[in-house]
Amino acid sequence: MAAAAGPALAAVSSIVSGRAQARGLANEAAQADIQARGVDLQATQTSERRREDRRAAIAALEAGRAAKGLSADTPSAIAAESELRRQGVRDEGVEALGFTNQASALRLSARAKRRGVSNAMTAGYLGAAGSLMSAAGDIAAAGATGGASKIGSGGKPAQKHGYSL
Repeated sequence: MAAAAGPALAAVSSIVSGRAQARGLANEAAQADIQARGVDLQATQTSERRREDRRAAIAALEAGRAAKGLSADTPSAIAAESELRRQGVRDEGVEALGFTNQASALRLSARAKRRGVSNAMTAGYLGAAGSLMSAAGDIAAAGATGGASKIGSGGKPAQKHGYSL
């Protein structure tokens, strides 16, 4: 009976270890999801700030032209405003792409960690099954030899009634 306690304890330990690893991975996945949402918010805020900056720059350009008495309909005025808009949109897009890539990497990491949860649980149960199967094999082997091991303590052949087996 005491011989079965070791493998049973190893099996329980394997399951507990798998569950603990799974909980850790689940927490890491949740953290990655939270970080991804934070990056999404940061992207939205940054894009809005870029649009406000672009509107302010165009308003300043128009105010400067008006203060000088220049027309807003001249080809150079239209080109300057168009270039200012184009650069602003491009900069906003580049920055948004960086945030999108960062959020995507975090979401991919979260998905991988969630897959790891399942793998950790499976590994825990397989480890437990291996411990129990090994114990069953040892018990079966002991039964086949009449319950006596042919190897005694210290790795030397066991002796029965003073004779080597």
